[in-house]
Amino acid sequence: MKRTALAAIALAASAIILFAIACGACGGSGGPSGNGANLLENPGAEQNASGFVGHGGATVSQDTTTAGEGAASVKVIIPDAQGAGVQVWKADGVTMTAVSAGSEYELSADVKGDAGKTARLEILWHSAAGAFLVTTLGEVFFLPVDGFQRFTLTAEAPEGAGLAVPQIVTDVAPGGPLTVWVDDVRFVQTSGSDTPAPSPSP
Repeated sequence: MKRTALAAIALAASAIILFAIACGACGGSGGPSGNGANLLENPGAEQNASGFVGHGGATVSQDTTTAGEGAASVKVIIPDAQGAGVQVWKADGVTMTAVSAGSEYELSADVKGDAGKTARLEILWHSAAGAFLVTTLGEVFFLPVDGFQRFTLTAEAPEGAGLAVPQIVTDVAPGGPLTVWVDDVRFVQTSGSDTPAPSPSP
């Protein structure tokens, strides 16, 4: 009887160990699936603000007086305009990020403002040849004024997509000039093919 019981316990223990080994990479919440590699070249503006491009009349610069991560952030001065803000390109400021149609991507950033106005994350999808296709709109949020807060947008690259431009813009005209700080911007592929479409030749 004892030998039978011990054998059953050993078998159960082996099953538990095998399950633990099989699920060692299952993971949980708290991080992107996939490899998590950031597709952006200058996410935190630690050396400069290369790749961050003002949109809708906004101007951008590196700010070493405040940061969500590291020692610097990107300061964005936005005019009284809807849809104005900052886009994130490759470090040269003219090359979009390559993506794979049908794959899922996650855009996230630490953001704060000098007034509690509304903004949102967006992803502009383009074909591999650079033709604009469609924009994925994130949820509208109020800019935090007491410190940086992280916001996230997850979307699937549409059919025909080969390039993308992440951006953070105002939802409505803020009623006056607005200053926004952006830091630790991440654009990662979380599922799908690991082979993006090639960037168009300049």
